[in-house]
Amino acid sequence: MIKNKLSWGKEFWLAALFLILLMGIEFSVKGSGPLLRGGVRLLFALVVAGIIFYVLGTTKIFTRRIKLSTFAKIWGFIFGICIGGLFILLNILGHSAMMMQSNTWIADTLMALSAGIFEEFLCRGLLLSAFLSLFEKLKYQFTAAALASGIFFGLFHLMNLTSGQGLLETLQQAIYAFVIGAIFASIRLTTNSLVRVILIHALIDWQPGISVIHTVDMMTPWPIFSAVWGIILVIAVIFLVAFDSSYRHASELTTSP
Repeated sequence: MIKNKLSWGKEFWLAALFLILLMGIEFSVKGSGPLLRGGVRLLFALVVAGIIFYVLGTTKIFTRRIKLSTFAKIWGFIFGICIGGLFILLNILGHSAMMMQSNTWIADTLMALSAGIFEEFLCRGLLLSAFLSLFEKLKYQFTAAALASGIFFGLFHLMNLTSGQGLLETLQQAIYAFVIGAIFASIRLTTNSLVRVILIHALIDWQPGISVIHTVDMMTPWPIFSAVWGIILVIAVIFLVAFDSSYRHASELTTSP
């Protein structure tokens, strides 16, 4: 793996600083027009991305992509195509159709881009790097780091409680954000790049009104919610475990005489 300039502890402190600054930005643009709010958020996201890129020195994790085992490829297909692909595709197609009728599509686009850039550089960039360093001695280093960064991504969405969003709605949002975080981490590890997860994240968030109202007021019945996201999480974990095995195998081949 590529070594970074900061220790994992300093990376955590830097992530906390960025979150505090984000709350300050949100407070400063509260009550302003959607275009200004979206523009300010995008500018902030780009600045944060530049700082994180400097700290990490790259958007990659490995010097080269890890060759997956047959088992990992099978579960990657199930996970990436049958579940992740369909979920992402349906979201993107549905949001794109609605965006054609949006009166705030420029501001919504800026806001979606800002979310994709800021949250991915923070969670799948800085924090995933910190957790990988923290868990470097674990057998399933990548699984643990991906799930830990996903948990943080879920907790990050609890901030919506301060915007008046209901507790149960926020709890569901935090849970599926955790699972999506694990999915995004899997994509990041497999592709060895942040670019794809940034684009996917931005496209998922690209929906009408996100620059005006960024809270949810709908809930899925808990049995359905738990079944769907539980299955997706299990498949994601199986793939991550298989990825860990592939990485160990690749490392053994590299170090063997």
